[in-house]
Amino acid sequence: MKNRVYGVLLLVLMLSSIAYIYAFWHFKSVDKVKSVYAGMLKNVFDDIYPSRAARTSRLEGADEWITFNEPFDKVDQNMVTFHFYKGRLKDWRLDDRAEVIEEYLGEFCSQGIVQGMPKIHTALKNVLRGMSLKDFLQVTDRQRPVLFTEYYYTGTARFANTSEIIASEDDAPAFEKGITIIKLGDALNEAETSAPIEGVLAHELAHRVLDHVKKGRVTCTEEREANALIKQWGFADQFAKASKLFGRKAGDPASCQEEQKSN
Repeated sequence: MKNRVYGVLLLVLMLSSIAYIYAFWHFKSVDKVKSVYAGMLKNVFDDIYPSRAARTSRLEGADEWITFNEPFDKVDQNMVTFHFYKGRLKDWRLDDRAEVIEEYLGEFCSQGIVQGMPKIHTALKNVLRGMSLKDFLQVTDRQRPVLFTEYYYTGTARFANTSEIIASEDDAPAFEKGITIIKLGDALNEAETSAPIEGVLAHELAHRVLDHVKKGRVTCTEEREANALIKQWGFADQFAKASKLFGRKAGDPASCQEEQKSN
């Protein structure tokens, strides 16, 4: 009987040690995360991670998610997302891109797209999920964010419509270094799946990453550079489908063509 008890205690001790080692390894490069703990009150947490310094945030009922750069003062490092429930810290994760995308689009994507254009909304998520982390951090930096809004070719909305991005006093500052606006036409809904839309979105975001518009130069060379980048992200198939569905049609003005490889 004693041997069994000792065996159980030894097993518990081993499991506890493994859990501790994993936690230490997982967070060893995140010094500030070690200063927080499950159950911490939000107002105490704010002394370590001020809300005004957040990358993004999301509130849903009693749940709140808030993401910071980690290390705290650098943009090109990891992200850490904290989950609060009823004002107390529940848990946290490093580089939880799916959650950060939900937070980001909740802040910087018009409700016309979120609620009324599900294929476009899905395509946005897929592109943000698939691009490189370095480029993802750049286009979702709230100091110079990308805003996604809709415009219409059909219905009365084609004459005039309004989109609004609502900010609250608790939101971290944004737009200090400028803003990029990507307008998405309702004609994108002609796609049967999100794949061709992903090709279009990836291309526009590639222009943002490469700073083509900011530099005031978008020639065929820049178009090809954007196409090359989205292929690096893994969207070659989506680009081909976008070109087929939304590309130049007979009678349209001549457009940039991919350079032909010499034989």
